[in-house]
Amino acid sequence: MPSPEVIQNEAYSFSPDWWGLGCLVFEMIQGQSPFRRRKERVKREEVDRRVREDPEEYSDKFSEEAKDICRQLLAKDPKARLGCQGRGGVEVKAHIIFKNINFKRLEAGILEPPFSPDPRAVYCKDVLDIEQFSTVKGVNLDPTDDDFYHKFVTGSVSIPWQNEMIEMECFKEINVYETDGLLCSDLDVNRPNPPPKRGFFYRLFRREASAASSPPPPAPP
Repeated sequence: MPSPEVIQNEAYSFSPDWWGLGCLVFEMIQGQSPFRRRKERVKREEVDRRVREDPEEYSDKFSEEAKDICRQLLAKDPKARLGCQGRGGVEVKAHIIFKNINFKRLEAGILEPPFSPDPRAVYCKDVLDIEQFSTVKGVNLDPTDDDFYHKFVTGSVSIPWQNEMIEMECFKEINVYETDGLLCSDLDVNRPNPPPKRGFFYRLFRREASAASSPPPPAPP
């Protein structure tokens, strides 16, 4: 769902991305968009008006922490939006709703998820929901097809792909231990979460902002 600044054709950088994250979090909790009810028939102009003017409504499905991060991510003014106040993703990760998440382990793929969907199950209300994802009718899957699709979303990775990741050292830092042979602090679940690192783009834009705000050198006499 487009953010207010996109609808109004204003200049923007990453602010619509944080707005989109707010919409995603809201929809994952509520099961519908923050500005359009499920299966509601409404014109695009009305949706745009709601995005610009109406506050989102929260049901009892939202915890106070969930309400807070959605409200901050869905702020109408990009300057007041979480993620747009100078520190980017660092300020989003610092929100209290993520207090128990070790982002280093999450990025490394070694954090156990709280929920793992069954790859053999179809999460649809009824057969009509399934049909909208396919225009092919009357196709019957044999046992070989069933076996392939059951493995499709389980994380199975081909050997050549695994070898390529090893050669490129994508996860080299996972195997870096301290001198005493223990896991480094950002991978040890028994140690407090380290503060998020500021990325390259943050340092780059910070440097440009500092240069723009610096007073011009005095004119030569």
